[in-house]
Amino acid sequence: MNSSRIFEIEQFAQSLVKGGAMALYLTPKPGLVDMANQGSHPDLTLDKMERSLHILGDYLAELIRSLTDGERFLCQAVIGRRAEEVMMEELGSNTLKGYFFLSGLLLVARWRCDSDDEKRLSRAVSELGEEFFALRREQATNGHSARSRFGTGGVVHEVLDGLPSLFTCAVPVYLAAIERTGCFTSASFAMLARLMQTVDDTTTLHRCGTMGLARLRRDGQTLERLIAEGGDPVAFLTELDRKYVRMNLTMGGVADVLGLAYGYLVATGRLAGASETTRSRNSKPRLRLCMGDA
Repeated sequence: MNSSRIFEIEQFAQSLVKGGAMALYLTPKPGLVDMANQGSHPDLTLDKMERSLHILGDYLAELIRSLTDGERFLCQAVIGRRAEEVMMEELGSNTLKGYFFLSGLLLVARWRCDSDDEKRLSRAVSELGEEFFALRREQATNGHSARSRFGTGGVVHEVLDGLPSLFTCAVPVYLAAIERTGCFTSASFAMLARLMQTVDDTTTLHRCGTMGLARLRRDGQTLERLIAEGGDPVAFLTELDRKYVRMNLTMGGVADVLGLAYGYLVATGRLAGASETTRSRNSKPRLRLCMGDA
């Protein structure tokens, strides 16, 4: 086995774990767990989310062992289901279930195409999605319920289409913003704003129906406009968080793609300006706020 290829896939996995952590620590995020509060998730805590990231790291490491041993994709799907069971047993909640699924799929796709190229990775994800959904029936999850009730594609269509929210939305928006402002925080909020407008978020639909998704899209447009005009997104998002908590509104799908985008940008060495991001709850550094640079 080529040792450099193994090193590359291990680095990619570490980037995905880091991406999940960066998405968690970005604050404020309306309706989501962050450094400020639990959002619309009274059953979750920052500690639980951090522990789930450790489980994620173990899961991706097990996936790599399976890949390097030449096992079939069915074996990797079983590893994924087992990781979800471990998360439920240890934390009593599916804290990062969507991110586990998408990051695992992206890791296997990266191994298969042996490239960071966006088009090749997107194609590999789509092909894997066809394999995965052919392997098993849809489970009775909240996402499945929302897809059936509202006739939406959700994560299934996202995967089968090759993760367009990641490759044609989040990453280009981030890169354009970082080029324009040189500011990680500004670029992160710009990415969040666009994802709020475009992700087919079944978590939002499950909680608040089509009106909730429409609200999410409008708020994403407002946030994007506010950033473009040099306004204060932190104050806007903080107030939005209070409103989302009252509505029981959240956006788990948006958070999942946000984490993937961070991970992919880290893996490809394009996360410029992020040296001051929060690394852990114990160190408690702040994100660098430089909206005035916009």
